[in-house]
Amino acid sequence: MTTQSYFPKNEADRIIWLSNFVLKIPLHSTTLTLSPAEVALTLTDLNYFIWLLQSWYPSIQQSALEATAYKNIIGYGPDTPSCALPNHAAIVAPSPTPEPGVLTRLFNFIARIKIGTGYTESIGLDLGLIGSIDTSAHLTPDFTVTTERGATTEQANISFTKYRHDGVSIDSRRNNGDWGFLAVAMLKPYLDSRPLLDPLLPETREYRLRYWDKGDPNGEHSAVQRVNVGP
Repeated sequence: MTTQSYFPKNEADRIIWLSNFVLKIPLHSTTLTLSPAEVALTLTDLNYFIWLLQSWYPSIQQSALEATAYKNIIGYGPDTPSCALPNHAAIVAPSPTPEPGVLTRLFNFIARIKIGTGYTESIGLDLGLIGSIDTSAHLTPDFTVTTERGATTEQANISFTKYRHDGVSIDSRRNNGDWGFLAVAMLKPYLDSRPLLDPLLPETREYRLRYWDKGDPNGEHSAVQRVNVGP
């Protein structure tokens, strides 16, 4: 099953996350231009799934443990007076039962929310739709630069890791000149295939990267990496 960075991994935290989403999504539905029908369908899906995680599944697990213990007592003892068959409480499911695919529908619903005109970062935080980024471990993008043969000359191949950011902003300088903006890259690798300053001579190219999010560069520059690019 595909999950999302904002969705908790363990079921106890998922119950908390889902309960918050159920509580908050009606409050933001007008701003997000969500129809009453799709909000109602989502609430039906999630209320059932919360009940499944919070009530039904733990009850079934407990019943299975009691059934196993009773089977072993009847089969092997100890030699004590007969014990009663365990009584399992009736579990009443919310109605109606949703179609399979509750989480798939939820993630698709959230994807549409995030590209809607009314979506803002504050709404995303309130609904729990923004995954955490370990900024202490990844203050800058990681990247490597190698050279490869291009159509007419060598070119620089920049492979990077953006750590959940939208992309990276690449600065470059050649032959110890001035630093300048080169490109924004969302997908790796980025190929720097600019013509040589002198078509007959090799040159030194240096690169430094920053993160790129929502149309702006941000964070610190990475350490500089250098390659020699030849004719």
